[in-house]
Amino acid sequence: MALTKSNEAVDEWAEVAQNTVREGAEKDISPNYETLLHIAVALSAAVAHTGTEIIVQVSADAAGDEGWRTLDRWIGPTGIAVKADFGGDEAAAQTVLSITDPETAGVDNDGKFKFVEHGATVADCEIVFQVANSGDAGDTVTVQDGLTNAQTAADSDLWDIDDAEAEAVGQYVIVLPFGESRVRMLYNNKHDPDGATVHTMCRLSKVTAVT
Repeated sequence: MALTKSNEAVDEWAEVAQNTVREGAEKDISPNYETLLHIAVALSAAVAHTGTEIIVQVSADAAGDEGWRTLDRWIGPTGIAVKADFGGDEAAAQTVLSITDPETAGVDNDGKFKFVEHGATVADCEIVFQVANSGDAGDTVTVQDGLTNAQTAADSDLWDIDDAEAEAVGQYVIVLPFGESRVRMLYNNKHDPDGATVHTMCRLSKVTAVT
């Protein structure tokens, strides 16, 4: 037996301003044997944040808004994010990144997922897993896998929470019911009316044939 699997973007990285709601794209999932959503939300402002509400909605209807029902909803990352500047341009696949004063900036906690914001090209934002840092003396952090996108000193920042465990990034995988026809995301950044800007994205993976 062989499975036909594929994945695609639902919502590319985008900034969701404080006290706004981002409505994600609708996706037709009716042909799929199995569908999973891969969702990420990242803090991207140095403001106390009590969380962004993440809402997954499904519909059994092929069109229209009347059939939307909430499958799941939860609160995303909370805390006060801190930011460090990229100290130089970094090519895709680079693992040792030039980060200005990581200890002073508060991004020297290793063993955590962190958010790289590309301010000029939002699609080039990404999540990295930091495994080491050289402190202020060396001005570098090391990430587990190479960068997916090139980052620049002019436009890129590294976001974290200055804590040994708390992360500025939330990552979630949701399995969708077989009988549904469509899916969409709502990223509710009104949950904290005076909280932080966040960045959100979603991808979809699916099984479309069993042979």
